[in-house]
Amino acid sequence: MGIFIALVLGVGYALALVPNVELVTAMIFLSGVLMGIKRGIFVGIIGEFLFSALNPVGSGLLFPPMLITQVISMGFIGAVGGLLRQYIINWKPNPINVIVIGAVSFTITLIYDIFVSLAFPISAGFNFKETIGVVITSGIAFSVIHLIVNTIIFITLVPVTAQMIIKAVPYFSDVCKREMEKPLMDAKYH
Repeated sequence: MGIFIALVLGVGYALALVPNVELVTAMIFLSGVLMGIKRGIFVGIIGEFLFSALNPVGSGLLFPPMLITQVISMGFIGAVGGLLRQYIINWKPNPINVIVIGAVSFTITLIYDIFVSLAFPISAGFNFKETIGVVITSGIAFSVIHLIVNTIIFITLVPVTAQMIIKAVPYFSDVCKREMEKPLMDAKYH
């Protein structure tokens, strides 16, 4: 988990100055795929907290509601990676699978963007109309590019990277094998 948290920080800081392009979401999702739901959540929460709190472009510590929203959202993304573990491990590049992984990426990125965009106006006490206005005027431009870039990253890199890591690193292949056998073992003892 520590290595994945370090990777989250590394890819986050490497692209911090590139607007709307990030690999943090993909890295946290991969941690869930490779290590399971609980560890994916942990990597998402700790990795995003450290990345946001120590961000040289602007620390999340200056605006706690946004930091909390980012941390919760990335924990959710780590969990989704864990939930889709078998699908990603067995993923093959065909039109249906490309559409599914694109839709997953689009959806988790959209959820993240909506929650983060809502953090400021809600915590500042804006009414419903003002909140919607702020989200539309400030969040849409960022979100459109973010959604497109993350969808491309997920389609081209995430399943292939997960499969390569599982083949190259015995620890991850062992974890995945144990997870696949777990329901069978549980059934034997009940």
